Amino acid sequence: METIEEDTWVCLEDNRNESKIVKVHEKKMVAWRKHKFDVGVLLHKQYNTFWKVDKTNAVIEITSDQFYDNTDLDNQIDDAKIEITKTNKELFDFNDSQKLTQEEILSLKQQKEGEEIVDEVIQNSLTFEKKTEFSKAKYIKRKKEKYICCFMVLKTTIENVHKTQFLESPQKLNFMRIDSLALFMQLSSISQNSNILIFDNANGVAVSAVAERLDGEGSISTVFWNHTKANLKDYWPIQQMNFNENILKSIKLIKNLEEIEKTQNKYTHLLIAGEFKFTEIIEKYLNLIAVGGIIVVFSTYLEKLHEVSEQLLSTNSCSKIEVLDSFLRYYQVLENRTHPKVEMNAFGGYLLQTYKLK
Repeated sequence: METIEEDTWVCLEDNRNESKIVKVHEKKMVAWRKHKFDVGVLLHKQYNTFWKVDKTNAVIEITSDQFYDNTDLDNQIDDAKIEITKTNKELFDFNDSQKLTQEEILSLKQQKEGEEIVDEVIQNSLTFEKKTEFSKAKYIKRKKEKYICCFMVLKTTIENVHKTQFLESPQKLNFMRIDSLALFMQLSSISQNSNILIFDNANGVAVSAVAERLDGEGSISTVFWNHTKANLKDYWPIQQMNFNENILKSIKLIKNLEEIEKTQNKYTHLLIAGEFKFTEIIEKYLNLIAVGGIIVVFSTYLEKLHEVSEQLLSTNSCSKIEVLDSFLRYYQVLENRTHPKVEMNAFGGYLLQTYKLK
């Protein structure tokens, strides 16, 4: 089994389904969820292990059963085949159902572990026993998420790197949602030995996804929106993916746009992720794309892609020009209560794809 080595980036995914990407080395302190703890204990441990932060901020290894006991209460209710006979129609939220004060709860946090605090909160709830079994499970789940901090240690992938950064600051990724990134990669149809020209205004997420797919078997000429960063590893997603030297060597960071035209072989792909002057890029570099080459553009503005579409039509050199968008909605899938999640991101941007024929 592969273990976590010094200076490796890992993804911590907690019982709230939130995540944090951290670099592991000895005595590395990380602040997360009102805790400050040492992730150095993860050194030389296996991936996909489970950990808990206790009241002293010590990191303790736990079993998968203990972790999922704090995350999977809904399915536990279904597995128990409990018959629901009550409703919540007599319950009203007047903010007076909890006997414990805020000061008492803060005192408990210093004295007791998360599970004990949850038990205290439940025992001092005036309405808990009046709730339905579904409502009880939801209530316990919320309290466990609030007072118990436990997490899985995962290898970094483009999915969890994207998720972490998108939740923190989606504007840095140009609001490119994970389904939009997936569609961007599907439309790009990247294969080994591709020679790719990519313009990335998504903080390196698009380049990281392309590099992960190529795995060093090809060439990536990269133009970032911000040309001031001198090194590929200055872009967080590229750094957090733990790419080996072979993959990093396949990525060429272009700081002077004149370097693009010095390529010896024509590019098999022209990929643009995020807001650039699209029409200028197409006008200047379309002739550098090989016959059969693929062009994919992501933008948050439909009008800009219509301009690109009209420009490509006027050249008579491209075929099958399509403008697409994607839609993603998460669902809760549980017995007798399957429904869409209440909160969702309603907008994922638009994509244009075409093939160069001549």
